[in-house]
Amino acid sequence: MASKRIYQIAKEFEREEKEIIEFLTAQGIKVGNRLSAVSEEAYNMLKAKYTAPPPEPEPEPKPAPKPKPKPKAESKPESKPAPAAQTPSAEQPQAPTKKKKNKKKKNKQAEDGTQIIEFSDEELAAIQPAEGSQFNRATQSALLEGMLAGNEFIEHYSDGLTKKQRKANKPHLSPKMGTWAILQNFDHEEPNSSPARYWNAIARLTTMAFRLNDSFGISNRTILAEMRNTVNTVGAKYSPREIFTDEENDLFAAQQNFLFKLFGSGMGAVNDRLFELKMYAERMKAKSEFADLVSYATNPNDELRNSERPPFNEVLDLIRNEIRGIARRFIFYRNNKERVDNIIKSFFEWLDGYAKLKEQGAESAKLEKYLALEKKFIDLAEFMSWDNLLFANKKHSAPFDTVINLLNGYRDTLDDPDAERNFKYKVRGVTQIIYKPKEFVFLYRLAELEPQVDYRPPEEIAAAEAAKVAETAEATETTETAETAETAEAKETATEE
Repeated sequence: MASKRIYQIAKEFEREEKEIIEFLTAQGIKVGNRLSAVSEEAYNMLKAKYTAPPPEPEPEPKPAPKPKPKPKAESKPESKPAPAAQTPSAEQPQAPTKKKKNKKKKNKQAEDGTQIIEFSDEELAAIQPAEGSQFNRATQSALLEGMLAGNEFIEHYSDGLTKKQRKANKPHLSPKMGTWAILQNFDHEEPNSSPARYWNAIARLTTMAFRLNDSFGISNRTILAEMRNTVNTVGAKYSPREIFTDEENDLFAAQQNFLFKLFGSGMGAVNDRLFELKMYAERMKAKSEFADLVSYATNPNDELRNSERPPFNEVLDLIRNEIRGIARRFIFYRNNKERVDNIIKSFFEWLDGYAKLKEQGAESAKLEKYLALEKKFIDLAEFMSWDNLLFANKKHSAPFDTVINLLNGYRDTLDDPDAERNFKYKVRGVTQIIYKPKEFVFLYRLAELEPQVDYRPPEEIAAAEAAKVAETAEATETTETAETAETAEAKETATEE
C-alpha cells in the first residue's frame, strides 16, 4: 500500500488532523505535521480505531431511535473523547454519517480501501475548462481533486522544511530566473482590481527585486568590482570632440552607452530605476490612503481612477528581465574577461582613428566607408554579447576574435584597393569552420559575401588556373602516349602473326 499522509487519513475517516496526530503521538509514533506520511502499521491502527465494527452487540439498540435533530447537537462533542478510548465505541461508526450532512461532498470507500470523493454539480461545473469541451463526471472529479490537493500542497509547502532547507530553496538571481522566483512568498490579492492593491503590490515587488540584487551583489562583489573597473571607460560620460560634427558626436556617444549596456553590470542603473518606481508606488499608496472617497466613487476623472496603470503582469515581466539581465552580463564577463577588455579598447581605437582621418582632411567617401566598418564592429560586439555559444563556452569564440582582428586590419589598410577583397576572402575562410547556422549567417552577412564569387587574389587565381591547365595537358599527354604504345604493340603482334 502506498503511504498516506495525515491530511488524507483525516479526510478518509472524517476526523480532525489534530486528533489523528495526538492519537499517533500517544501511541509512540513520531509525527511532524499534517503532511507527514504514516506507515502501513500505523494506518491499520487508525483504520481499526475509526472504522472497525463494535466488539459487542449491546450498543445496537442505541442507534434504533436515531432522532434527526439530536445527532446535529451531539456531533461536536463526539469528536473530542475519541482519542481517550483506544477501543472503538458504538458511537464511532455513526460519526461519519452525522458529518456528511454538513458537507457538500460525500466520501465513499471502495472495496480496496481507496477513498472516493463525490463533488456536487456546482463544484464540478466550476472547473469546466472551455465551452464545448466535455468531461465525464469521473474525469471532472479526478481533475478537481488534483487541483485541491495541489493548492493544499503549495499552501503548506514550507511547513515541514527546516531552516537550512528554506535557505536552500530561497530564489537566487540568474539569467533564467522565472517570475515564480520573484513572487515566492509574495502574498497579495488581485493587484489590478483597485489602485490601492495595485500600487501596494508594485511597492512590494520592487522591494523583493532589491533584495535579489543585494544578495547577488554581496556574493559576487569581487568579480563585480573587476567588471566595473573594466567597463568604467565606456560607462563614463562621453566627451564630445570639436573636430566631429554634432551628428558624429551623437553617434559615438550612443555607441559608447550601448557598449556599456552590453557589457556593464548595470546594477546601479537598474537599482535607480527600481527605486524611482518604488517611490512613485509609495506616493500613490499614500494618496489612496487619504483619497477623497466621494470623488473617487462619483467622479470618473478622479486622479486615482483616471491614472493609466499597465497590467501588473507586464510590470513584473519588465522587472524580471531587468534584474536577470544583470546576471547574464555578469556571467558573460566572468567567462570572457579578456574579450570584453579587447572590445572596449578597440572601440576607442576606432574613435581615435576616425578623428585622425578628420584631421588629415580625408574625403567624405573614405569617412563614410570608415563609419560603415565601425558599425560592423559594433554589430559584432552586440552579437558576441548575446550569442549562446560565447555565453556558455569559451572555445567557440575564437572565430569571432579572428573577425574582430580582420576588421581592425581592414581599417588600417583602407587605402589599399584589395583591402575589401582580402577581408571578404579571409572571413569566408572563417565561415567554413563554423557549423552553427546562426553564427554562419551572421558572419556571411557581416562581410557582405556573395555566393559563387571567388575572393582569392588575382595572382592566386591565375596560378590555380595555370596549374589546372598544366594538369590537364599532362593528363592528355599521358593518355596519348598510352594509346600510341598500345597501337604499336598491336601492329607488332599482327606482323608476327
